[in-house]
Amino acid sequence: MEKSETFSLVLEKIGTKLEEINTNLLSLEADVKVERWRSSPFSDHIRHTIAPISAVLRVFVTVQELERSILSCKDVLGYVSDVKRLEEALKLLSSSCVLALDWLKDTIQFLSEHGMPEDHPCGLRFKTSIKLLEELQMTEARAYLRGGSLYIALENLETEFERILEDEEVLSESNMRKLKTIIKRLDAHCVPSYIKIRTRVIQKRFENGYLHKTITEDDNVQDTEGDIDQWRLDMEKALKEIYEFESKLCYEVFEDVGEEHDVPLRCFGAIASNSGLLQLLRFGSRISKCKKSPPKLLKLLDCFSTMDNIRTEFNRLFKGELCSDIRRETRELISNLVNGVCEIFWELPCQVELQRPNNPPLDGGVPKLVSVVTEYCNKLLGDKNKPVLSKILEIDLGWKKEKYQEEILIGHIYNILREIALNLDAWSSSNKETALSYIFMMNNHSHFCGLRDTHLGKMMGESWLNAHEQYRDYYAALYVKESWGKLLSLLTIKSQPARRKRARESIKRTLQDFANGFDEIYTKQSDWVVEDERLRWKICQAMVRTVVPRYKSYLQSYIMLLVEEDPMRPGNDLSYTPKGLEMKLKTMFQSKEETEKTYKCSHFVNKVMDLEVTQNSHLTFEAI
Repeated sequence: MEKSETFSLVLEKIGTKLEEINTNLLSLEADVKVERWRSSPFSDHIRHTIAPISAVLRVFVTVQELERSILSCKDVLGYVSDVKRLEEALKLLSSSCVLALDWLKDTIQFLSEHGMPEDHPCGLRFKTSIKLLEELQMTEARAYLRGGSLYIALENLETEFERILEDEEVLSESNMRKLKTIIKRLDAHCVPSYIKIRTRVIQKRFENGYLHKTITEDDNVQDTEGDIDQWRLDMEKALKEIYEFESKLCYEVFEDVGEEHDVPLRCFGAIASNSGLLQLLRFGSRISKCKKSPPKLLKLLDCFSTMDNIRTEFNRLFKGELCSDIRRETRELISNLVNGVCEIFWELPCQVELQRPNNPPLDGGVPKLVSVVTEYCNKLLGDKNKPVLSKILEIDLGWKKEKYQEEILIGHIYNILREIALNLDAWSSSNKETALSYIFMMNNHSHFCGLRDTHLGKMMGESWLNAHEQYRDYYAALYVKESWGKLLSLLTIKSQPARRKRARESIKRTLQDFANGFDEIYTKQSDWVVEDERLRWKICQAMVRTVVPRYKSYLQSYIMLLVEEDPMRPGNDLSYTPKGLEMKLKTMFQSKEETEKTYKCSHFVNKVMDLEVTQNSHLTFEAI
C-alpha cells in the first residue's frame, strides 16, 4: 500500500513534467516552423509580387497628373488629347490592378500552402494590399460616373461641341478641326447630340406663329395674304440657304466617319424631318383649303412657283428613308396646289356669268367686274403667271392622260371675255335712260381700247381693239345726239311777229326754255362719268362744237332785238353767254373739285366780259 501510494505520487509528478515537455515541444515545433519558413527560398516569390504593385502605383500617379492637367487646359485640341491620355491611363491602371491582384492572390495561396501562418504580418499586409488594389481597380469605373474626372471632361467636350455647332461660323476651318477632333473622341455618342443641337438651331429660325394657324374653307385668302408671302420667303430660304447649308455641314463634319454607314445622310434626314420643314409643307397644303376665289388662284400660282423654283434643290437634298415623310408631304402639297388652281380657273367663265343679274352702275361707268376681270386676265397672261399656269394645266391634263396645248389656255380666256360681253349687253339693255346707256357702252368700249399695250390686248389682236375704238366713237356720237338733239331744236331760227315787242318776248321765252332744258340735262348728267380723261375731253369738245355754235347763231340772228330793249345792258336776262355755256359744257363729267377749279380759272375772264358789255352799247357776239 505504501509502495503503491509512493508510486502513484511519482507517476503524478512525471505526468506533470510530461505535460510541460509537451507544451515546450509544441512551442519549439512552432518556432522551428517559423524559422524554417523564414529560411525558406520564398523571398523571390514575394519580390515578383511587389513589382506589379509598384507598377500600379506609378500608373496611379500618372492618372493624378493627367487629371490636374485637364483642369488647367484651355485649348480644345490639347484638352481632347489629355482626355484621351487619361482614358488610356485609367485603362492601364485597371489592367495593372488585375495583374497585381492575380500575383498577390497566387503568392498568398502558395505561401499558405508552404507553411505561412494565417496571422503572419506579411500575409496580413498582403491581404490589405488586395483591398487597396481592388479599390484602385474601380478608379476607371468611378471616373465615368457623375462627378468623376472623365464624366466631367466628356461633359465639357459635349458643351464645347454644342457651342461650336450653334456658332454662326460653324463651317470655319478652326471650328471644323475642333469638331472633327471631338467627334473622334465622342464617336457614336456625338451623332444623337449633333442631330439634337442642329435641329434646335434650325427650329429657332422657323419660330413663326403662322405655321400653327388653322385655315378652313370659310377663310378668305386675303386674310392670310401676309402669312402666305412669308411662307414663300421661308420655303425658299429653307431650301436654298438653311438645308443646303445643313447638308454641306453634315457631310463636312462626318466625312471621316465614312459614307458606308450613311451617317451624313441619316443625320441630315433626321434634322430635316424634325426641324420645321414638315410644318412648312403642311401650312402650304392648308392654303389650298381656304375659300375658292380668283385672288386665291393667284396666290396658289405664287405658291406653286415657289415650289417649282426649289424643285432641283429639293430632289437633290431629300433622299433616303428618313426623308420619306418630307417627300410624301411635298407630293400632297403639289397635288393640292394643282387641283386648287385648276378648279378655280375652269370655273371663271361661270363665275362671270353669275354676275349677270346684277344692275349696272348708275353713273354709266365701267362695272367693277369688267375692270377686275380684265386686270385679272392680264395677270394670268403676264410673264410671271402664264408659264406657271401653263405648267399646272399641263400637269393636270397629264394626270388625266390628256395633252396640253397653249390654245387651251388662250381659248379659256376668250370664254371669260365672251361672258363679260354678254353681261355688258344685258346691262346696257336694262338702262331705261337711252343717253346713259350710250355713256355706259362708250365707257366700256373705251376700257377695252385701253388694253392695247397689255398682255390681254396683244392676245386679242388689233382687229378686236380697232372694233372697240369704232364702237366707242359710235356710242359717243349717239350720246351727243341723244342728249342735245331735242334741246337744240328749240334754237331753230323762225320768222318773228311783226310787232317787235312780241318778237322779243318770244326770243326770251325760247332762250329761257333752252336754259332750263340745259340745266335739267346738266343736273341729271352731273353724276355720270367718263372714266378716260382723254375721252372726256373729246366728248366735251364735241358737245361744245355741237351746242355753242348753234346757240351763237341763234343769238346773232336776234341780237338787234335784244339791244333795242336795253341798250346799256343788252341780253341782261340771258342765263348763259356762249362763253359761259362753253365753260359749263367743259365741266361735264368732272368731279366737284375739278369743276370748282375750272370756274376759278374762268372767273377773271367773265368779269372782263361783263365790263365790256357795260361799256359798249354796240354789243357784238364775241363779247357775249
